[in-house]
Amino acid sequence: MFDRKKTAAFIAGMLICAYAALPAANAFADEDFLVEGATETTTNSDSYTISGDFMYSLTHDGNICIEDCTSTAEDLVIPDKLDGITVTELGKTALGSDHENSTFKTVTLPATINYISADNPFIYCTQLTEIKVADDSADYCAEDGILYNKDRSEIICYPSCKKGESFTIPETVKKIGASAFYNTAPFEIKMPSSLEKVEHFAFAYTGLRTADFSGTKLEYLSDYAFSNCGSLRDVKLPDTLEHIGGGVFTSCRALEEITLPEKLETIGQYAFYDTGLSEVVIPDSVQTIGYCAFGYYLSESGNTASKNEAFTIVGTQGSAASLYAHDKDSDYDYQNNFTFLTTEEYENKQVEMQALNSTRSGDYDYAEINGETVLTFCYSSDDVITVPDTIDGKKVDAIYTSCFNATCQATEVIIPDGISEIKRRAFYMCGNLKKITAAESVKTIGDNAFDSCTALESVELPGAEKIGNGIFTGCNALKLFKAGGSLQTWDDEEPFVFCSALEEISITDGNGNFSSENGIMYNKDKSVLMVYPAAKPETEFSAPKSVKEIAQSAFIHAVNLKKVELPGTDVINAYAFEDCENLSEVKLSDTITTLGADAFYNCNSLKTLHLPDTLVNIGTCAFGFCHDDNADVENGAPSDVLTEGFKLYAPEDSEAYKYAKANGIEVISGTTEVLGKNISTGFLYTVGGIAAAFILGIIGIFTGKKLKKSKAEKAKAEKLEKAAERRKAREEKKNEDTNEEEDSLEDED
Repeated sequence: MFDRKKTAAFIAGMLICAYAALPAANAFADEDFLVEGATETTTNSDSYTISGDFMYSLTHDGNICIEDCTSTAEDLVIPDKLDGITVTELGKTALGSDHENSTFKTVTLPATINYISADNPFIYCTQLTEIKVADDSADYCAEDGILYNKDRSEIICYPSCKKGESFTIPETVKKIGASAFYNTAPFEIKMPSSLEKVEHFAFAYTGLRTADFSGTKLEYLSDYAFSNCGSLRDVKLPDTLEHIGGGVFTSCRALEEITLPEKLETIGQYAFYDTGLSEVVIPDSVQTIGYCAFGYYLSESGNTASKNEAFTIVGTQGSAASLYAHDKDSDYDYQNNFTFLTTEEYENKQVEMQALNSTRSGDYDYAEINGETVLTFCYSSDDVITVPDTIDGKKVDAIYTSCFNATCQATEVIIPDGISEIKRRAFYMCGNLKKITAAESVKTIGDNAFDSCTALESVELPGAEKIGNGIFTGCNALKLFKAGGSLQTWDDEEPFVFCSALEEISITDGNGNFSSENGIMYNKDKSVLMVYPAAKPETEFSAPKSVKEIAQSAFIHAVNLKKVELPGTDVINAYAFEDCENLSEVKLSDTITTLGADAFYNCNSLKTLHLPDTLVNIGTCAFGFCHDDNADVENGAPSDVLTEGFKLYAPEDSEAYKYAKANGIEVISGTTEVLGKNISTGFLYTVGGIAAAFILGIIGIFTGKKLKKSKAEKAKAEKLEKAAERRKAREEKKNEDTNEEEDSLEDED
């Protein structure tokens, strides 16, 4: 993932946001950009002196440098002396720093001024129409209200409210100073052939439409020179140019093409950030390309987003261009995924495009390519568009690249039966499009097909068999996606990573390789959970026991989720639960082996986690870390910080235990989770022993009673037996006596 952290790219992104809201001087207020040969004294505000409307400090030679001005006059005259001391310098806020309430329409400089801050103190003078300089000044001059150095080799300030739609810079000028034309009116400025250098923010926030440097000697374009020139469409760079600084063309959204000169060596960070470029040819002379120089833009949500394969880099294999196309840095979580073409491949593509020979028919242009009829452009202004299945009697086979683009105003497009393919970027930047419905005949969806369709809410592709990469990049309004059971391949590890409003994914049964259940996307046999919709309303989720793996970014930004149970999962890949801000309870399986980088990053509500000793693979910031938006990364402060109050429960000497110790995470061993509570294992053993003894005691009592009962019964039986024997003996004795008595009587008779 990108757009959220890590030193260099994060700093640059933050600077862009800052520059977009504040005057240029604030943007580089902590740096001193000095004119050649000048030395600017750093002073402490405690040593400033107030004299009337001015605040000043003393220079190293005892003269005055004006540091601030509180005058509310329309015509400001800078005095040549204050308190009897000569005024020789203007600091970077000499004319105040409140650009919203500045009243100065004219500013007059005395002849004594010999240095003006390179940060351009005039940029706060937002009502300024004219600058005047004393005729006898040895260091500066003014011509038609514009400030130059004495020999006019540098233009220092063109007043922001000076009237005029065009301006020709004199042929004597070699350098355009920092913020010289900042927020000025002209939309056409002719550059002199003598020009060699353009300083920071020189043309920022102007209405320039063209910038033609082709006849100049320009070698260096400094940082943010043309930033936020929203109307800039045509830029011609000279063969002499060697360096393009950071953010030079940032937010020049009308700029759709650029030719880079063959001597160019370096391209700074964010140089062409948030422009209209969709491709760029980079010469072999380029040795260095900074973070986000090409292919990135500022999304409507204010985040940095990548155009991915929708952006094409052209160059030589092994060059800086090819490296940038797929550049990555695991430490910074930085990964480019742009289309790279060699010069030969690009030329062949151009030939193909030229060979289209499109024909206009009604609301469409169409062409014949390899025996197929493809729609190449749609002119319809209808709110609901049904794409034709035939045109001029020919069956329409495909919708070609950029057929529907930013000019399309439709909110719904219906693709009828018969069309088989939607080519790459076919609907790129359709800003009003809310719904796409395709017939079952549409089998192939090209890369970035719906890229930057920021209003898109619903997409139905019932017959899709192959879907390319990044088709929903920038689709942060998407709520529902439906596909048929014939879907075989989807060339994207994170197909819905930009879809923060997604509520449901529906894939019907079929012979494809994907499935869904309760709005969640899985592979066919549900062994891999691929996508959990970020805006799914449920707060609890228990995965089927069949799920063995959680895919990369599967649950990312799932804002409503509070509790998760993964009873059979062995592998959780990178970013799986990143930014699940309300997730507070996670129950993992006892067989988990892998936890990828940033798996639970920025889960600030998750305060405890139980990890077994089966876990052997743990990625960077896998758990217990969050992002500190206020970190002073420029001065070395880490942006990845420990989540406050987080505790890990893991067996001692397990990989999780070691990882926690190595990263300063509080870890507790020798516990077992019972009914959501952490119980000491020793205590459980003790309780278990007591319980066992108690149970044995109970068994013993019952066994003893049983034994006693058995003995008593045996004794009783023996007594009964003996009694029976005695009774028998008595009976026998009695019988014997009776017989003897009878015999005696007989004898007597």
